[in-house]
Amino acid sequence: MHKYCFCLLLLVSVSLNLKAQTSWYRVKLGDSISVAFPKMPGKGAGRSYGCKDSTGVVFAASVSEIAKAINFDIATFDSVVVEQDFAKDFLEGFKPSMPNYNFGPVSISDLTGKVSYQIEGKSELDKSKVYFIAIFIDGTAYSFTCVLPDGKSVMTKNLFFKSIRIGKS
Repeated sequence: MHKYCFCLLLLVSVSLNLKAQTSWYRVKLGDSISVAFPKMPGKGAGRSYGCKDSTGVVFAASVSEIAKAINFDIATFDSVVVEQDFAKDFLEGFKPSMPNYNFGPVSISDLTGKVSYQIEGKSELDKSKVYFIAIFIDGTAYSFTCVLPDGKSVMTKNLFFKSIRIGKS
């Protein structure tokens, strides 16, 4: 009986997950990277997009030519972006845009052959958590942010981040 209930719960879970992603709106951020939003995102300044769903969860994506902004050629940028000191500086540059948040350390990882940073923060004042991923491709930072009000499920955040496609978009 327990196996039957578990299988039924798993099936419902998977079908809800698949249904949620089929109605999302895919936005191409570059030649080989895209992400899907739960509703049609608005366009912000430059190459940025964002939306807020009906539960108050905020989703955003942006593109920044970071190597050019700091006057690095791509080879130099690629050599420093993997260093923890550079990641710390990146976080320090990110913090002023979210002054009410306390951030944990930057986690550096490889995402399909590309360097990526994962950052999490929490705001007691705003009663929310922020999740941030930056993926670096050829000196460009592709940033993905999800702000979850306290008590909200991480399911939509997970779907948003899992919708990031690198390669054929």
